[in-house]
Amino acid sequence: MWVLRSRSCAPGVARTRRAELGGAGRVRGLKNAPRTRVLIPSIAHFVWYGTKLPYLHSLAIRSAATHGGFDSVRLHHTDPIDPLPHVEDLYKLPNFESVPLDDRALCDEASGPALAELISELKSPVARSNLVRTALVYRDGGVYLDMDTLTVRPFDEVRARAPGFLGEEHIVFPEQVVASWNPLVKAKAYFQTTVRDVFRRIPHGYRHFPRIEHHYHRAVNGAILGGVPGHAFCAQYLTAMTEVPRSRWNKPHALGTHLLQSVYKSYSGDDLHTFPPPYFYPLPPEISAHWFRLYRDGVDPMEVLDPVTCCVHWYASVRTKKIVATVDEAELRRVAGRQLFASLATRVIDGDVIDR
Repeated sequence: MWVLRSRSCAPGVARTRRAELGGAGRVRGLKNAPRTRVLIPSIAHFVWYGTKLPYLHSLAIRSAATHGGFDSVRLHHTDPIDPLPHVEDLYKLPNFESVPLDDRALCDEASGPALAELISELKSPVARSNLVRTALVYRDGGVYLDMDTLTVRPFDEVRARAPGFLGEEHIVFPEQVVASWNPLVKAKAYFQTTVRDVFRRIPHGYRHFPRIEHHYHRAVNGAILGGVPGHAFCAQYLTAMTEVPRSRWNKPHALGTHLLQSVYKSYSGDDLHTFPPPYFYPLPPEISAHWFRLYRDGVDPMEVLDPVTCCVHWYASVRTKKIVATVDEAELRRVAGRQLFASLATRVIDGDVIDR
């Protein structure tokens, strides 16, 4: 049984009041009543558009299958995927499933014709994925994971914490900063960007950034999202997508992170847990470039992981996108002693138990 314990808050901010749950992370809601434990289904969802699946993205699926504790790991794909060796290896995993995806039909089933029309007008696979991931979790339940993740530990605790969950990351430009017209808010953001860039550039900057990361915003990200079938937050998010003006449908982040953060702030349910950054985002954007930086003096990925980290989101959309197509297992093993990601990934590939 899980119990919500409310925290006191200053007058005037009851709308954003949050409650603690189990000592880690935060739960939306104001009620202080016990609830029957409801487990999120033991299903991991991945979504792919296109015919060629790069090795690093297949590793995201493989790691969830071997280290995530999931009964079913599903790759939802719109096109037939080229039978590359690392793709064929996925079919050898007992809990892997390949699921053809009709994203328009999925959206119609999950939320109705308005969402189906919306996804039909989206040009970017990234934008379409924002709709699909939420619709899948809403329809089937389970955990959605982005393709630029590496699962290192079971999600059992995460799935048992609450009927729904999100994770927070440390960032500079959450939705409220982007929308602000206050020059002081913008100036602070650009200063934080400059400071963060210094830590991105200096050797082993990932070791030092945690000393100042508390000065950065903590905001939810949809790269890892979980819930039971029919979760109210997913329903509210899908509805909010259909209310975005047509002129903004293909704008970056309009249907993704910024809208997610806005819906999260307005959500009043008491069934959504928010995990702090160490669970899924141990290195924030930009600092995450250190995952792939080479160090002659060697690296230890355990320096980066927290005891609660169960999945690493390594931000392919930031500065590592260009290397995704070039990395394979042989390359990971070649640089494992000098690169944080390779060192961690090879341990996962070899079936090691990742513990700290």
